[in-house]
Amino acid sequence: MSSVDTWAGLALPLIAAGLLVVAARPGSQPSFARVTREGGTAFLNERLMQRGYAWVDRLAAGAVKIGVGADAVSWLSLGLGLGAGLLAARGWLGGAAWALALSGLGDGVDGAIARRQNTISKAGAVLDSALDRYVEFFFFGGLLYFFRGSAASQLLVMLALFGGFMVTYSTAKAEALQIAPPRGWMKRPERMVWLIGGAALAAAAPLVGLSPAPVMVSVVAIIAVFAHASAFRRLRALSAGAEARHD
Repeated sequence: MSSVDTWAGLALPLIAAGLLVVAARPGSQPSFARVTREGGTAFLNERLMQRGYAWVDRLAAGAVKIGVGADAVSWLSLGLGLGAGLLAARGWLGGAAWALALSGLGDGVDGAIARRQNTISKAGAVLDSALDRYVEFFFFGGLLYFFRGSAASQLLVMLALFGGFMVTYSTAKAEALQIAPPRGWMKRPERMVWLIGGAALAAAAPLVGLSPAPVMVSVVAIIAVFAHASAFRRLRALSAGAEARHD
């Protein structure tokens, strides 16, 4: 891992923290109904989500002004996600964190653009959801290669990937059954923040004499455990709700 990548890992959380502070104007706190509806958890609190979405909304407004469409941003996010996976595979975790952060930002901006342009459609929602799954697959695939010398670490990566998919599946199933699921952990925004933050901290770890791999493994393990716990809790609630309706 190069020193440039190490410093890139350190710079990302510092810049992100600065942007979040700027998003909170004196005497006010951003409030978006979409974020309030989703709510926060112990892994990503709502205040931070509101501030993050304030930047998403500003970027969407700028994109609309210059004529950038939602689909173009969605495909750009996919390309950045692929880049993040390739960088992670090479062990350049700082660069991977930046690419994944920009991909995640694009994922929020494309929806905000569609709402501003009044171009929201079911086809667009399907495309956005499918590309989100590919971005996660690319990054976790990169981590699989990064941990190629450790079967245990690779197993954790697979568990985290599948756990995230199960959380997403439980949400989709809840919408199909028209049942409100319990508010769970490790939904996609949380997974993205933890993966980005984990990769950035892992990249910066050599600055304090630590190895990047254990840092990244710890973050992946947290995602794996709480994603599966969340999915199990939500699916059990959905099963009970569906049974109650049937009765």
